[in-house]
Amino acid sequence: NYASVCISHYENLPSGWCISSLKDAGIEILNGYAFQSKNYVPNGIKIIRITNVQDGYIVDDDPKYYPISSKGEIGRYLLHENDLLMSLTGNVGRVGFLQKELLPAALNQRVGCIRGTEQVISKKYLYYFLQSDLFKADCIDSAKGVAQLNISTEWLKAYEMPIPPIEEQIRISTKIEQIFTAIDTITAEL
Repeated sequence: NYASVCISHYENLPSGWCISSLKDAGIEILNGYAFQSKNYVPNGIKIIRITNVQDGYIVDDDPKYYPISSKGEIGRYLLHENDLLMSLTGNVGRVGFLQKELLPAALNQRVGCIRGTEQVISKKYLYYFLQSDLFKADCIDSAKGVAQLNISTEWLKAYEMPIPPIEEQIRISTKIEQIFTAIDTITAEL
């Protein structure tokens, strides 16, 4: 729970906040599977690839499928509604929630799936933090590769972030959503 993870307080954080690695905060990060394109079929289990993970959302462009009959052998890589997915190669650090309409779906290599119990970190708070300029800059700074950038799930597990109490996370997320709604309303009126 929050109290056992957030045992230290740093001077530069508000009272009650702490810094914790994602792993210590109970976040699980899964690596995808190297699906073979020769096994793709016209319909079945949708393969969520890096091209599907855009900045803030998951797209359904150029879908690829694996046979439904392979569910048993790829069970570890099957995704759930609202899984938080991240690009680990190329435009590193892009995140989005998987929509129910894209299921059944499986996680392709170089796409990470971020899951947690939400006892320490709210999924929405984590999503908005991962959308921050700070996190994106940290991704680029830590990325390795000459032709294209790559971040590892081990780096991501060790990544430390500020964590407020859960009630504050919910308040922050709600405020961000209210601001985005206001922006959308103003934009629609222009």
